[in-house]
Amino acid sequence: MSLASPRAGTIDIRHLHKQYDVKGQPLQVLQDINLSIRPGEFISIVGSSGCGKSTLLRLLIGLETQHEGELLQDNEPIRGTSLERGIVFQEHRLFPWLTVADNVALGLLNAPGAQADKDRSVQEHIALVGLKGFEKAYPYQLSGGMSQRVAIARALVNRPEVLLLDEPFGALDALTRTHLQQELQRIVQAEGITAVLVTHDVEEAVYLGDRIVVMQPRPGRIKRIVDVALPRPRDRHSAAFHAIKDDVLGEFSHEHAEPSPQALAA
Repeated sequence: MSLASPRAGTIDIRHLHKQYDVKGQPLQVLQDINLSIRPGEFISIVGSSGCGKSTLLRLLIGLETQHEGELLQDNEPIRGTSLERGIVFQEHRLFPWLTVADNVALGLLNAPGAQADKDRSVQEHIALVGLKGFEKAYPYQLSGGMSQRVAIARALVNRPEVLLLDEPFGALDALTRTHLQQELQRIVQAEGITAVLVTHDVEEAVYLGDRIVVMQPRPGRIKRIVDVALPRPRDRHSAAFHAIKDDVLGEFSHEHAEPSPQALAA
């Protein structure tokens, strides 16, 4: 596990239930989710489409507000979005008319503090993600991987307690994805904050996570939590790594592949 910084947050999910109304009928998406995340811990959440993992992340972000049960950060209810939680989506969502530095600075738009301190934090986080020298570049001048680095810097520039990641590398090619997984591990360890990753990629989950939360669909619920007791940096080719990866993959071997009405909650 990463060494937690004093600002690393705790997350507690207690008896969480979530449903949508679909054509007048209730659709249960999450059922009795219970999970405690320690300061500085990296949690990977995996599951097939329809298991509700992205819905769970949206609830943690504060984009979804209607639910039963408790969602707590540092023992306080999560109500709406907060500067204490940074978010990185699969699409980088950069503004094309802004430079790298200006896109990162958007993460400080509603933050208190002197402008000089904000400018310093922007420069520090651009360097943290390996983009020093690209401050004045525009998104069209960046590769997909570089754009995601900007998105990560923007999510971290306010120094949140928790970083939430929704398939952040899912749209990238395999080589870029592998490299950015290594970089994300370095960045999160450097910041010392708590991180929650939603991914379809079991290898990515094993490489990054201290624990892997395996979700089961229809309705979404936690099937199993797997500890990843491997030293960092992790060796993807080791027998121990492959044993954990195969163990997690085995949880999906009996799931049916037919389309699910819960696909909207993937």
